Amino acid sequence: MESLKQAYEVLGLSEDATKEELEHRYYLLMRRLRAQKMREASEIPDGERLDEDAITRAYRFILDYEKEQESQAYIEQHYGKNKAKAERKLKREHFFQYYKFHILGAILVLALIGYGINSYIDHREEQRRLASLPPASLSVMFFGEYFYGEGFGSDTEPLAEDIVALFPDWQRVIAGLTYVPSEIRSEQDMALIQKSMITMIDDKSDLFILDRDNFSKLAKQEAFLPLEEAAGEAIRPLLDTDAAVAETLEPGLNEEDEQPEEHVYGIDLSDTPIGETLGITGNEFIAAIRATAEHQQNAEAFIAYFAAQ
Repeated sequence: MESLKQAYEVLGLSEDATKEELEHRYYLLMRRLRAQKMREASEIPDGERLDEDAITRAYRFILDYEKEQESQAYIEQHYGKNKAKAERKLKREHFFQYYKFHILGAILVLALIGYGINSYIDHREEQRRLASLPPASLSVMFFGEYFYGEGFGSDTEPLAEDIVALFPDWQRVIAGLTYVPSEIRSEQDMALIQKSMITMIDDKSDLFILDRDNFSKLAKQEAFLPLEEAAGEAIRPLLDTDAAVAETLEPGLNEEDEQPEEHVYGIDLSDTPIGETLGITGNEFIAAIRATAEHQQNAEAFIAYFAAQ
């Protein structure tokens, strides 16, 4: 990036834009980029294609410039405009600051203790709130490159309420969404993938809705129920249709047979209105029931409902 003016032009902002306007614009462009990546390249007119590298460089250029200006303004305000004198004052100040580290350490320890106490209290309050709710009829996790609401970090309680509305006999649904980028393009994508791995270890959802890549990875690890062996009447007819999705187990997981086993672990709901009905943006929707699902019958009812649409 050659100049500040050019950086603002890349982002489509004027040079007097505020920091809030800069952050909002960058977030908006990132959302548009992700939306474009889920479309065919031929569908996007040349004039509307966004350059992720150029946008990121322009954004960082402006941030670095503003940081440098703020730093320079602070030094001039507190230490004067004479550079040599300012440097000497800074060194003296840093020297005296060194003896304050043990105080800061003690303050940090007290802050951590306070944070721990507050976290414990909040946890207890959340446990009381959950205990007062009716038992969940189903827990469902959307796991993949999905968007909901304002982004992949949005509150999913409205999603749970929308699902309950489709099944009047159910009292409560627990719904979650874990955004898993299909490719690693940034440090944020890496962090999201690491977070998704932790989620899979801790999450106990009955039903998973996944894109093809994540379904394949998890099915090979026997995370899901083999439907041809355990499916109930609600979805058994779907096993003889094109909607049935099979996967072969990874080598080494199969101890009894020499040949790898193939099982039907999912039902493809991509051609159903599941995304439109629930407000989820995504290209593929493969439903799979967790191997240890507590509410398998309701999970099958969910699949059958959308498969029939």
